[in-house]
Amino acid sequence: MRRVSRPSSRSLETHLQSLPAEEAIPYLLKGLPHSLRAVVDEGLRRERIELSFAHLATLYTIDAEPGLAGAELARRSSVTAQTMNTILHRMERDGQLERRPHPSSSRADSWFVTARGNKQMDQAKVVGKAIWRKMLAALKEREVAQLQSLLHRCIRGLDVQLAEK
Repeated sequence: MRRVSRPSSRSLETHLQSLPAEEAIPYLLKGLPHSLRAVVDEGLRRERIELSFAHLATLYTIDAEPGLAGAELARRSSVTAQTMNTILHRMERDGQLERRPHPSSSRADSWFVTARGNKQMDQAKVVGKAIWRKMLAALKEREVAQLQSLLHRCIRGLDVQLAEK
């Protein structure tokens, strides 16, 4: 059985440049979180911060909206309820999260970040800021602002499509 190798990033870049924008941009947008996840996981490991990208994303989400239920966290993270349940229980065991009864559903739990979780998140933010700074260093200051504006407009364009249904 012949093994097919993955094209080099240079040949992939050349290929993507030959595609129409409506084909290349979705591929690039899908690749960004994949690359980001790998770089963040490596940065956290290098700094000996005992979090994975998935755990960090969970901490960020719960910190922004304390009391979310596991099912809602799963939807927002695009993972199954079972996967999120595993993440939440591990983080509870490790002292990063606290579980409380959900105010409107006896079958659900509400999740909150603990002091330990906040401390680890603060440490991870330092790693994350360095990663973003290095990534955005390839752009001029006005290009960073333009990228931010364009991404907001893309999100609004998708939100409009959702509202039409």
